[in-house]
Amino acid sequence: MPATDTHAPPPPSPPGLVVLGASVRAWAASARRAGWLVRGADLFADRDLVAIAEAVAVPPEDYPEGLAAAAARFPPGPWCYCGALENAPDLVDALSVERPLAGCPGGVLRRVRSPRHLAEALRPAGIGSPETREDPLGLPTDGSWLVKPLRSAAGRGIAPWLGVAKPAATARDALSGARVWQARVAGVPVSASFIVDTGEARLVGTTEQLVGVRSWHASPFAYCGSLDVAPDRLADSLRAQWTAIGDVLRQAFGLVGAIGVDAMRSPEGRLVVLEVNPRPTASMELVDRRTGGALARDHLEACGWPSPAHAPDRGTGGTWAKAVLRAWGSLETSPRVTDVLDALSEAWTATDGLAALADLPRTGTDVPAGAPLLTLFAVGDGPEDARRRLALRAAAVETALARIASPRRA
Repeated sequence: MPATDTHAPPPPSPPGLVVLGASVRAWAASARRAGWLVRGADLFADRDLVAIAEAVAVPPEDYPEGLAAAAARFPPGPWCYCGALENAPDLVDALSVERPLAGCPGGVLRRVRSPRHLAEALRPAGIGSPETREDPLGLPTDGSWLVKPLRSAAGRGIAPWLGVAKPAATARDALSGARVWQARVAGVPVSASFIVDTGEARLVGTTEQLVGVRSWHASPFAYCGSLDVAPDRLADSLRAQWTAIGDVLRQAFGLVGAIGVDAMRSPEGRLVVLEVNPRPTASMELVDRRTGGALARDHLEACGWPSPAHAPDRGTGGTWAKAVLRAWGSLETSPRVTDVLDALSEAWTATDGLAALADLPRTGTDVPAGAPLLTLFAVGDGPEDARRRLALRAAAVETALARIASPRRA
């Protein structure tokens, strides 16, 4: 038997990646599956993020500027961002001086997040977007128009225009800048996920968006979940429209990496583009669940950073859905709350094969009323079955927590 070489060099350490944003758990997990050593900073540093990455929680009053100080703690290496840093292009550019960016730079963000520039790019291709005004003069006040902050994410701050603007929730919101007024578009809220490089915008996922679900304590326009729809299950006309949208955006704005597009699907099957999220989005983890892959690998390779590992690309089958559950009152995450959530997750995960609960708050933290409490998943035989299972699990979580905790009403 040959002697063992005791002087063989140790295997190389995986390269490091920094992920920043309001909530980075999903993208950090995707990058981890692609073989990266992940470090992250967001508003929560939830338990399941800490389990896979070195993580720092930035206080809400310091967000997003505090992400720069958090990132400075980490070793050199590339970085990428999640929502809602597309609203802070100056910060993106400043951080990119310190470490290489795997994503869209500030100049791209400023253009693609402008409703006027977006509409101008889409119009020649016959792709619709809502009529948009920079002031409400002469607009009807019957709710047929919406008032929207330019710097927002997940539907925050959107309201029907009734002639009086909704007061800003915080002083930061009041100072964050401009609003626009957009004609309300009828239809079903949908989204698409693309991987964009210099040669193509590849459609990798589409979803129906779950918005304003009252039983999950969401405000009327708040994003609170997604229902995965595999692109090969789309009608040909709808898939062709998404493909055209991706091509226009790639050519007009120089986007790169993982890109999300929000739209309304009209009753006639036409897409009206609402906005572009030029970074990884909340719905993309459903693509990973369906395919068994890691979109973070595709994103990083499109940005010039090959990943050290290849995810197995073995999907679970079925239709995946996710819900963002909000606290129905100010809730303390006591050890008993943690135990209950872990028990529910263990049971449902055994059924589904993948984690059923995510974004789990750390024990001892207070979750304010209306703030995200956790993310919940379910898989079904089709869209209706997946959404039914999701609703049942959401009700079960609230019932279980109500037995042991009495959230303080706001």
